[in-house]
Amino acid sequence: CRTKPTDLVFIIDSSRSVRPQEFEKVKVFVSQVIEGLDVGPNSTRVGVINYASAVKNEFSLKTYQTKAGLLQAVRRIEPLSTGTMTGLAIQFAISRAFSDSEGARVRSPNFNKVAIVVTDGRPQDGVQDVAARARAAGIEIFAIGVGRVDMHTLRQIASQPLDDHVDYVESYSVIEKLTHKFQEAFCEPDCPTNTYSLLHEVVTGVRKLHYFQMYPQDCRRWSISTHFMCQQERPGGFARPSRPSTDVWQHFLKGAIHGGAYGKALRTQTHRWTLVSDLCATGDHDCEQICISTPGAYKCACKEGFTLNSDGKTCSACSGGSGSALDLVFLIDGSKSVRPENFELVKKFINQIVDSLEVSEKQAQVGLVQYSSSVRQEFPLGQFKNKKDIKAAVKKMAYMEKGTMTGQALKYLIDSSFSIINGARPGVPKVGIVFTDGRSQDYITDAAKKAKDLGFRMFAVGVGNAVEDELREIASEPVAEHYFYTADFRTISKIGKKLQMKICIGKGGGEEDPCECKSIVKFQTKVEDLINSLQQKYILQKLSL
Repeated sequence: CRTKPTDLVFIIDSSRSVRPQEFEKVKVFVSQVIEGLDVGPNSTRVGVINYASAVKNEFSLKTYQTKAGLLQAVRRIEPLSTGTMTGLAIQFAISRAFSDSEGARVRSPNFNKVAIVVTDGRPQDGVQDVAARARAAGIEIFAIGVGRVDMHTLRQIASQPLDDHVDYVESYSVIEKLTHKFQEAFCEPDCPTNTYSLLHEVVTGVRKLHYFQMYPQDCRRWSISTHFMCQQERPGGFARPSRPSTDVWQHFLKGAIHGGAYGKALRTQTHRWTLVSDLCATGDHDCEQICISTPGAYKCACKEGFTLNSDGKTCSACSGGSGSALDLVFLIDGSKSVRPENFELVKKFINQIVDSLEVSEKQAQVGLVQYSSSVRQEFPLGQFKNKKDIKAAVKKMAYMEKGTMTGQALKYLIDSSFSIINGARPGVPKVGIVFTDGRSQDYITDAAKKAKDLGFRMFAVGVGNAVEDELREIASEPVAEHYFYTADFRTISKIGKKLQMKICIGKGGGEEDPCECKSIVKFQTKVEDLINSLQQKYILQKLSL
């Protein structure tokens, strides 16, 4: 989802009752919440306060402006292992963490201030008064208790309503189950405006059109505006007038629906229109793969690795970058730090991306290289002619272990993987995906630069202890679109989804200008067909008043 711009501060208890392995679970929870946020100077900013007998400001709201930087910083946090001064930590949040000097946007009402307190015991100081001051200062407080925590303390800390702001888990081993709740808590409703035409009539070069627009007030209340429009015919078709005037645009009705669009009635001067709730659920749609309900209608979408065709209904797999042909090579870190169970997740990540390609001799070819202290080609470009064989070979790949020679691997990519003798095709776009979980043990700068100078499109994917500066050095321009980082191997499938779309960009001949007359006519025709179809199936019922 798109997340609301927020100033978010985690206040985490690392007193001696929190064992080191349990504190690692807290860090994973914090990282997973951050993974779901839109991070940036004008989006969400994140700070972390670590406390025990004293308070340590791990990093402030202004310190990191990228998700990768935040995740790296969280991994470096160490427990303090002394007492439990929760009240002192909350006071620090009021006086310093949420101050303008530390990056809080105190002068703007558009940015929420949120604190998430995680604790496992009874505080050694008072929390009721200081928490009340924090809430009075506009800080929304969530309180998470673990194990033998004092529930009365959590209720003193948290904002109202307590049911939404107090959470309890039996142990740190299950704190991750709260991740989804907090990711949803920061979601901004995504409720697009929908336009539907109701009547289309052409008489002596003038088109008359009735249409209505549905747009959200807060995703629970929807307003509907109904309009009348005339368009003059010009060479090439009907053109929308450059400026509205009373003889062209005539607003004849404006109505509002409260309590949701579904099942509600739009009253016009002569008729009532009833919108039946869920066309996807009733099967009244033409979507090939996925149907998504919208108020009074639906839209189509595609499964992972597929793109929606221009008809808005059918889907096709991606065939690669610029054009229909693509040479793609995976460069995979098989060092000892990855560990066998995570290496299996990496193989699933590779096959997730392979699923999105159209593999054939004339379209996408895939090669795979694994590296550790040495480099090993698993299979070259073009050896396998279909996705099934590629995925089977990926599953059979044996884990190398040992070191992390990323520079040596990049040199191999340049000298061998994208050579004609290893299946590369002249004139075909070359894409490299480098996957690593740690700092390279050799020099990468020259090889990384040469790969980009040769025109290879390079993506860098880092996990765990991967170094952000190295990922940026490997990635093509614009760097922000070509490097990815996650703290946990279990979330790399999310990066896989993003990569599928990045690799698919460039397919086709560009987007049609929606303001061109032919685009307007095409859209209106599509909507009219939809309305007629719904009328025929009695989904949109016209009732006399």
